[in-house]
Amino acid sequence: MTKLKNPAATAKTLHGLGFAAVKTYWKDTALDKDRGLALARRAAVDQRPDPMMVKLIQKLAAYGKNIAPFGSVADLVELAIQFDVEPDAQWSKRGWDTEKIAQCAHEAMRLATQRDGTVDFDDMIFVPVAMKMVHPKYDLVVIDEAQDMNLTQLLLAQKLVRKGGRTVVVGDDRQAIYGFRGADSRSLDRLKNELNAVEFPLTTTYRCPKNVVALAQQLVPDYRAADTAPEGIVRDMSESKLVEEATPGCFILSRKNAPLVSTCIKLLKRGKRAKVEGKDVGRSLLTIVKKLGGTTIETFLSKLAAWEDRESQRARLTAKEPEPVIERIADQAGMLVALCEDLLTTKELEARIENLFDDAAEGAQPFIVCSSVHKAKGLERERVFLLKDTFSRSGTEECNIEYVAITRAKQELIWVVNEAANRSQAGHRNR
Repeated sequence: MTKLKNPAATAKTLHGLGFAAVKTYWKDTALDKDRGLALARRAAVDQRPDPMMVKLIQKLAAYGKNIAPFGSVADLVELAIQFDVEPDAQWSKRGWDTEKIAQCAHEAMRLATQRDGTVDFDDMIFVPVAMKMVHPKYDLVVIDEAQDMNLTQLLLAQKLVRKGGRTVVVGDDRQAIYGFRGADSRSLDRLKNELNAVEFPLTTTYRCPKNVVALAQQLVPDYRAADTAPEGIVRDMSESKLVEEATPGCFILSRKNAPLVSTCIKLLKRGKRAKVEGKDVGRSLLTIVKKLGGTTIETFLSKLAAWEDRESQRARLTAKEPEPVIERIADQAGMLVALCEDLLTTKELEARIENLFDDAAEGAQPFIVCSSVHKAKGLERERVFLLKDTFSRSGTEECNIEYVAITRAKQELIWVVNEAANRSQAGHRNR
């Protein structure tokens, strides 16, 4: 990356700017990554909570800090439903329902604004915004990747501009795919209106070859390939052929995680080096396995089916928009079913999860990386395989996800087609 040559200009992360603002008011403040957990424990001290409930409070408070910095308890209840930060039915019966978690999370957010000598990663952004510690100091502020930022980050960035100064916002609204984790997907349009901004398009890609760009143009018509770009390759392939052709260094991308698990297991059985991207995904699955219990796979699968039905039904009753929540539950259940293949005990299942999931995309070791599109955003590979049947153009964000997936390919893009599903659909049409 080229260094800034103007000595009056600085390049900083928002967390760096926020931390500096905090230390201006709270001298000698240090980073403590465990502060959020400690504050969640304090917020619920009168309730004598279980450690599992403390972690839920911490997680919901973090969402509140990033998405609703001035939100109410009711706002946090909505966030808990939207982002699956709810206690299950057993905990609700003990008095730890979503409302109580939200009340404790709201108190944890309040405690975070009190000086105690430390902040955590979320507080670096939240505290200076909530406590009005950020003051205008720059004539020009350039905000990069704005479509991926949450509300609190954007508020901090906007507060840095002096009166009469300029704000430059760089982003791609067609790469807005992180709404599920709190990004403000409407940030570019909102900032454009608030700032009365002039828009300058950057529509030419110097990464993707012409045939890949032609495919992406079905979703983003003004997308253009550089004149010097190679032709590139776009082709179809069967799932069985994928296992033969995939080699370390390529991406296998899917809209959902469950198909990646079964694909990765097939690759490993063929003796190929493969991982599913995302240690955090693996950790969430381990949490479900340990919560459901059982020693045999047969018992576990029965409990898993009941859990999926129960959680889906609760989403239908409580969530404003239940479909994304139900989809996430189904994806988690689908991953676990695939992971159970050929196993007898839940101990074996836990070991498989720990071995299969990794943060492999940025690692030095060459693997076939099976990744969700969300995990692959910002990355690229010469060869990219897309599991075609997992994609859907049912809405703006779904179209954005497919566009991001297509544009990861630097040379060759391969649509992997489920032959059995296609034959079934063809047979149905012929009847």
